[in-house]
Amino acid sequence: MATGTVFSGRVHVGDSVVVMPAGEAVRVRSIHAQNRAADAGCAGERCALNLGGVDRSALARGDWLADARALVASTRVDARLRLLSGSAAPLKSWSPLHVHLGTAHQVAHVVPLEAAQLAPGESGRVQLVFDAPLCAVPGDRFIVRNAQGRHTIGGGTVLDPCAPPRRRRTAARAAVLGALERMIAAEGVAPLLEHAIYGMSIPDLVRLTGRPAERLSLPATARVVDAHGEQFVLLAPQWQTLREGVLGALARFHSMVPEEPGTDAARLRRMTYPDMPTSLWRALLEALVGERQVQANGPWLHLPEHRVVLSADERRLLERLQPLIAAGGFDPPWVRELAATVRESEARVRAVLCRDLAQGNVFQVVHDLFYDRERIAELAAIIDRCAREDGGVSAARFRDAVGLGRKRAIQILEFFDRVGYTRRVRDTHVVRPGSAWPASGGLTRGTTAGNNAVVP
Repeated sequence: MATGTVFSGRVHVGDSVVVMPAGEAVRVRSIHAQNRAADAGCAGERCALNLGGVDRSALARGDWLADARALVASTRVDARLRLLSGSAAPLKSWSPLHVHLGTAHQVAHVVPLEAAQLAPGESGRVQLVFDAPLCAVPGDRFIVRNAQGRHTIGGGTVLDPCAPPRRRRTAARAAVLGALERMIAAEGVAPLLEHAIYGMSIPDLVRLTGRPAERLSLPATARVVDAHGEQFVLLAPQWQTLREGVLGALARFHSMVPEEPGTDAARLRRMTYPDMPTSLWRALLEALVGERQVQANGPWLHLPEHRVVLSADERRLLERLQPLIAAGGFDPPWVRELAATVRESEARVRAVLCRDLAQGNVFQVVHDLFYDRERIAELAAIIDRCAREDGGVSAARFRDAVGLGRKRAIQILEFFDRVGYTRRVRDTHVVRPGSAWPASGGLTRGTTAGNNAVVP
């Protein structure tokens, strides 16, 4: 039996909740609210919950019973702390304190965030570093006692219950904490979104606001980006800034190395937003490719107006290489074999074929193995036919269909996964909805046409 006061929301008999900070799931068997049996408990009521799936000894004073989406356990809490004017001495970095938050009582070390110390009678932002995880929500009130736990010396308000361990004193972090204070003061999430350059995930907004996703009050300019199973909320100007950052980086890359067909997604990310969440980065690239602001040929990303100009010698070499690659069918010669046939260095053959990628005439399935675009289109048609017949195509099924060895069949299937034509589902590969590979040799998805490919 667990007893306490319902902090917010409602709890019903039969609900599944989580014991926090342990994270153990339990089921509510029965409820006593205000000393009598009830089907539900509401915010402000004293309740006793009979729980299934947990031993009573696993519950401790200060624990929470909550919706799994509501809380995250943390040992670091950013807060605004005010010291009483009569407290004995200033609080310096790593001073120990006894913190009473809700029914929890823990010892924490304080780290002032705005100055070297916090003097009696002053108010300032601090980070409280606890020895053990605990849970809180923005706006929670707490009191602090001195290192011996004998005298109350101040109190404060929780700002971020899951604070970062690094860069906690930067200007950007100070802006986020200021936005959290404005949110707690009933200004909504708009100030918070204004300072989140990559937006905020829906789970983080649910946790910080205490509201379920369907009841979040978002600004009119907010955009919800579906990023491969995750959802991020960004203000429209921020989304536009991210787009312009990618386009600007590509333009600078083309100006510095105009002879290159483009850059790959990983390098472009390092050039622009290396700390952006991976799922959001993929969604940003796919949006730019889908809108034809960026084009992708195999692994190369480039602006639509970028063209690789081949010299006369390079064109003559390609005229000798392309028939050899096309004649190879589903098993074209490797770069070393091509170099030996045309009596050129491997490095030169490789460089010319990489530049030909930008023209869409060849596709690089693996390093040093280039396929003619017509053969790639035929392979895509075989995958599509097998997937329609069997619901997906396995490596063995594809191997038999194209008459190649298992290793090569897997390499080709992984190429189509990589460029976004298919995706792997356990041991099979399925064609992504809305994808098509026309005879011209390029992937089409939605409004994307020609030689564009959705970037993995």
